[in-house]
Amino acid sequence: MFSPHPTSAVEYWFFKVNSGPVALIVDWIERRKLNEHELRVSIHSPQGRRVIFEKLDALMPDDNFISPKRTRGRAGDISWDLIIDLGGELIKPDIFPVGLLKMPDTLYESAPMARFTGWIRHGTGKFTLERVCGSVTQYWGRQLIPEWWWLSAHQFDAQDVAVECSIFRTSLWGTSVQIPFAFLYLYRNGKGHVWMAPPNTAKAEGSPDKFILEFICIGRKKITLVAAGREYGDFGERIINTLTGDLEIFEGGQRIAHARGTAGLERRAPEHRPHRGLVLLE
Repeated sequence: MFSPHPTSAVEYWFFKVNSGPVALIVDWIERRKLNEHELRVSIHSPQGRRVIFEKLDALMPDDNFISPKRTRGRAGDISWDLIIDLGGELIKPDIFPVGLLKMPDTLYESAPMARFTGWIRHGTGKFTLERVCGSVTQYWGRQLIPEWWWLSAHQFDAQDVAVECSIFRTSLWGTSVQIPFAFLYLYRNGKGHVWMAPPNTAKAEGSPDKFILEFICIGRKKITLVAAGREYGDFGERIINTLTGDLEIFEGGQRIAHARGTAGLERRAPEHRPHRGLVLLE
């Protein structure tokens, strides 16, 4: 994980963590065709809600970087220094031979049970973290996929539960032909499981204010994720994101966990179509 992909046109690294009153997501973005290196920092804290963009001279200078073991940086009045333990869970959603043939726009890897120790500062507020669960992700390819729903959450009312999920459309080999894919990672009772669609079935509908992601998985009860978003920030590139959403997880008709104000929710709307309204990916 975190090996560079210098032939890819775009490459993104990011981490996401919620800890009490503070929530932070930081992206390092490389657009090689444009020779652009960008930092995107989004925070929720008692000091306020901010999204900051900064141009970098290089992708990851010594004072602003992420590695498998540490991240440190600053943007405006936001700074952080965190030790990372990636944990034993690593997901790389793929369906053979999709990744091998580089069919989708991007490939994706994530450590969905990473832990963070250190501090985050926003203005006059400083927040200490001690092995707080979050995620570290890298994706790369020829271009951003045109549309997605994404969510990630670790702080639930039930113990030992975490989830990471995306339902998206991608072009095939960069052509105008688009097909849907999805993955669901669910950690529960000390074990993590990943389901892909296809061969399973996935559906997304709703708007960023409230949306539902549904997975009908072979050999088990239907899993439904019901999300409600607030305090979205504009990430550019038709992307909006919040780390203070609500999320309920249902298996069959039974709710198994509820995150209140701690869910990461993200939407990239398709071009020429608004974020709101009904969108189905099946």
